[in-house]
Amino acid sequence: MEKAVGILDEMNLAGVSPNRHTYTTLMQGYASLGDTDKAFQYFTILKNDGLEIDIYTYEALLKACCKSGRMQSALAVTKEMSANKIPRNTFVYNILIDGWARRGDVWEAADLMQQMRKEGVQPDIHTYTSFINACCKAGDMQNATQIIEEMEARGIKPNLKTYTTLIHGWARAAFPDKALKCFEEMKVAGLKPDRAVYHCLMTSLLSRATDARSHIYSGLLSICREMIESEITVDMGTAVHWARCLYKIERTGGELTEALQKTFPPDWISHNILADDCEIETADSEIVDSEYDIVYYSSESDNDESTHAEDYDNDVI
Repeated sequence: MEKAVGILDEMNLAGVSPNRHTYTTLMQGYASLGDTDKAFQYFTILKNDGLEIDIYTYEALLKACCKSGRMQSALAVTKEMSANKIPRNTFVYNILIDGWARRGDVWEAADLMQQMRKEGVQPDIHTYTSFINACCKAGDMQNATQIIEEMEARGIKPNLKTYTTLIHGWARAAFPDKALKCFEEMKVAGLKPDRAVYHCLMTSLLSRATDARSHIYSGLLSICREMIESEITVDMGTAVHWARCLYKIERTGGELTEALQKTFPPDWISHNILADDCEIETADSEIVDSEYDIVYYSSESDNDESTHAEDYDNDVI
C-alpha cells in the first residue's frame, strides 16, 4: 500500500486530481488488509472532494469493516447507503453475511438472508457458502444441511469452498464419518480436491482424533495417499501439528505416520520438533480454527466476481 499511496502523492504533485476510482481502489487495498481506519480516511477524503459515491465505494468500505470484525460500523455504512438510495445487491449482502459468519453469528446471517428474500435480491453460491460457514461455526450442522438442499433445489451446485466449509464443520462438530462422506461426495460431484481441502480435512480429523478407529483410520490413510500421488506437501507449522496429533493415534508409529510424513517438508527429519511441547501447543490452537477463515464473497477464479470487477472498471472509464 505504500507504493499505491506514493503514486497518489505523485498525482497530486503533478496536478492530476484523483477521481472516485482512484480513492475506491485505495479503499479496496486497505479493505483487503482489514485496515478500517485507512479505508474510512479515504472515504472521507472522497466525500470532502465532492466526488460521487457509488455502490463500489461502499462495498470497499464494507469489506474493510467486516474483515476487521467491526460489524456495527458495517451497519452504519448500510444505513448511509439506504439514506443515499443505493440498494444492496447480492455482492453487498455476501460481504455482510460473510462478516457475521466469521463471528459465528448465525442469527444475524439468517436475518440478512431473510432481508435478501424480501428485497428480491437473489443469493448466489457465495451467499449460501457464507451462511453455511456461519452455521458450521455455530455448530448448527442441521441448518447447514438444509441450506445445501435449498441450494440444490435452486439449481446452485456446491463448489470447493462449500465442501471445504462443510468438511470442517462436520469434523469440528465431532462427526468425522460425515466429514469423510462429504469429501467423497465432493469427488463424486466431479470436483477435484485442492491443497486447501486436503489441509482442512486432515487437520480437522487429526486434531480431534483420540484413537485409531478402523474406518476413520482407513479414511485418513486413503486421503494421505491421494496427497502423496498429487505431490502435495505441507509447511513446517502444519507438519508440527500433524505429528503431534499422530502421536496420540500411533504412539510408536505406524502405517499412517509413515505415509503422512511423506507430505512433510524435505527438512522435516532434521527438526527434532516434538520435544518442544510449549511451542507445539501454541501452534496447535492457531492452526486448527484460524486456518479456515475463507473469504466467501470474493474469488479471483469465480466468473461472477470477475464480471463484477469488470463492471466496475467499465463504469469508471
